[in-house]
Amino acid sequence: MGRLPTLRNNYDDLKKLTLADLKRLGLMVPQHQASSTIKWTRRGETTGEISVLVSLFKTSGYVEFDYTYNRQEQMNYRVQLVQLPSNLRKGHVWYFICPLTGERCRTLYQAGKYFASRKTLKGTLYESQTYSKQYRWYDKTFGPTFKAERAYNELLKPYAKTHYRGKPTPKAKKVMKWEKAEEQAKVREPRSLEDYLYR
Repeated sequence: MGRLPTLRNNYDDLKKLTLADLKRLGLMVPQHQASSTIKWTRRGETTGEISVLVSLFKTSGYVEFDYTYNRQEQMNYRVQLVQLPSNLRKGHVWYFICPLTGERCRTLYQAGKYFASRKTLKGTLYESQTYSKQYRWYDKTFGPTFKAERAYNELLKPYAKTHYRGKPTPKAKKVMKWEKAEEQAKVREPRSLEDYLYR
């Protein structure tokens, strides 16, 4: 009898909050306090909602979370923020301080009641890690072609531009990225499914 599969959480299914999300909402303004509401949706339906209040000082700050857990428990707590010099020596970078582990991170995932770093989610996988070996071969071999085609179709839409002020637009860069990946996939070994499965 075959072994039953081990069911694990999937990062792609978890609610998450990144510093890029807060920046996109205009909340990461030094010496300032700002608030907003963030919603998660799936197939057009709201699956979660959280109120955030960001308060930044010169090199530190906090994010205050306010939401209802499991439709019955009201959660309100703060996650500290810290700003450190970039490893590239270009400016500074903000980090969350995980409320459960105390480590620095750029993304928080909902781990039970709290939003915390991924180290608190032992055994959790990314969706691609749950794919079979055969599916991964198909994705590596043909995935770049499909993605390049989708990116190219975006450029064919009305008002889409390939260049702006002499530089490629983000959509054009995406086409170039996947075309390059497509060329690399054509020369990558192994070239057959059998080679990949049984090497």
